[in-house]
Amino acid sequence: MNAGTGPEAQHHAVIVVIAPDERSAEVTIEGRTRVVHGESPRQTRSGALDAAASYAAHLGRPVLVNARDANGSWQLSVSPTGVVQTVGGTDAELGANREKKPASGKGRKVLVGTASAVLVLGVLGGAGYFALGLLPGGGSSGASSDAETPIAFDARPAPPGFAAEAAWSHPMAPGLDPTVAPDGGSAAFVSEGGELTLIGPDGAVRWAEKLPVPAGEVENGPYFVVDGDGYGVALLGKGRMWRWPAEGGEPVETEVPEGGRVSFAGGAPLVEGGDGETFVTDSDGGLERIEIPGSGYGAMLYDGEQVLTAVLSGPWQWARPDGGGGEKVEPEAPKGGDEVDRLLTARADHVVVLWTAKRGDDGIVAVHDSRDGSVVAHASVDPDELSEAHWEQGGDVAAYGPVVFDLAAGEATVTGLVPESASDGRVFGEIDGGAVAVDGTGEATEIDPDTARPWGLLDGRAVVAAGETLYGLSPE
Repeated sequence: MNAGTGPEAQHHAVIVVIAPDERSAEVTIEGRTRVVHGESPRQTRSGALDAAASYAAHLGRPVLVNARDANGSWQLSVSPTGVVQTVGGTDAELGANREKKPASGKGRKVLVGTASAVLVLGVLGGAGYFALGLLPGGGSSGASSDAETPIAFDARPAPPGFAAEAAWSHPMAPGLDPTVAPDGGSAAFVSEGGELTLIGPDGAVRWAEKLPVPAGEVENGPYFVVDGDGYGVALLGKGRMWRWPAEGGEPVETEVPEGGRVSFAGGAPLVEGGDGETFVTDSDGGLERIEIPGSGYGAMLYDGEQVLTAVLSGPWQWARPDGGGGEKVEPEAPKGGDEVDRLLTARADHVVVLWTAKRGDDGIVAVHDSRDGSVVAHASVDPDELSEAHWEQGGDVAAYGPVVFDLAAGEATVTGLVPESASDGRVFGEIDGGAVAVDGTGEATEIDPDTARPWGLLDGRAVVAAGETLYGLSPE
């Protein structure tokens, strides 16, 4: 056979090796191998072909699947539109094709050759599983509905409140974190194929855009940023920032000053220059210098409309980037509080302040409403315990060092927690060296140290990562 001909020339190859017990399969894509698991042979085969289908959709061209199990080997072609066929024969040689009706849409087919034997029929033996995931507008990977076979999640222990099974999964680029929008309406990640990908609550892909640089040059992962009434997505690279609008499309590029950094604490990018100046970005990606409203004030965050500026031990003030703005916000003293010791941190909705106490040596850490300065919740704490503290928030539950806040109930509990992350309703970290998940009441649940920690919730499902795959875990 001449070079450039044959099925391998028109396809990118995926290698699938199914274990003898058919409870796991090795899937090799672009030289990287990952293992998928299933509670049944059908689930294992579904997971393996799901990875190949996702790869085809990301490439926008068919992929060749070289598959084998204990009984033999097969070659399959998986197209970006969801057509699955055997390779190596004509339709007449393969016999009559079966047609599976997809979950939605007209005229879309998944073709299964009868000669494809156990692998093809096993993988597509369900109710149009891959047809749904590959329909135009329906996503590029294994996004599945509740009526379909769930995906086994056994790579790591599931977080409290969630089952060890997922409704959908997506392969990700290594070394980059996913993120969930503040309103819980979408999640973003960089795909295995090097695309910035936005998924909806059901795990289906809304849009996917090629990165402007190789995935290895992206820092951390995507950030959600305010874009009108919705959220766009931002990525950082060396000396560059890119912002995609909420509906996807071409990104706006911004050059970050040498020695500068970008903060997203307020939900919109705040650019700090190496010379101490601070900027916001305009619609064309240019930088607009912020006019600080008073002596000693510094910019802390930008919410897309106003900049929060503050001094270390006094009030704060919201201001427009051009220097205009409202009055100073004088924080209300919490019960037992005397004077402001220092402002600890700030977010768009809350400012955390350490107060001196009227009695005793302890201080009082208080969460204030960022707009009017009222006290949301507070607790008495030894200031030394806050020396290395930082803010973690998931929904209405947050922690600053050892203090856990229920922001909705207005309560705070000193727990001894060293927080590491938070998702809706829980803060994850360690107490006395043991891994725990703490709820808004301060009650700690012991967990396995390797427990998957949610990045947030989509339609009630926990968004977690294991290895280089993103999952949507169903609640228990």
